[in-house]
Amino acid sequence: MSRSREQIDAILLVGDHHWRRGPKWRAALAWCLGRREVFVTHLGDVAKVSWWQGEPYLVTLKEAS
Repeated sequence: MSRSREQIDAILLVGDHHWRRGPKWRAALAWCLGRREVFVTHLGDVAKVSWWQGEPYLVTLKEAS
């Protein structure tokens, strides 16, 4: 599935919000059991998002080298 740049940005923003502000037990379940998806940002950074029950959780964000 191909996503637009705006969709990827929105997924990363919401995923970061869920990871930081959401319940820690849901973030842990997303990290352990969630479906992983990797995105490359417009700056070349690599972001790993884990999906749990239809909600994204930003797991890692590594800077471009």
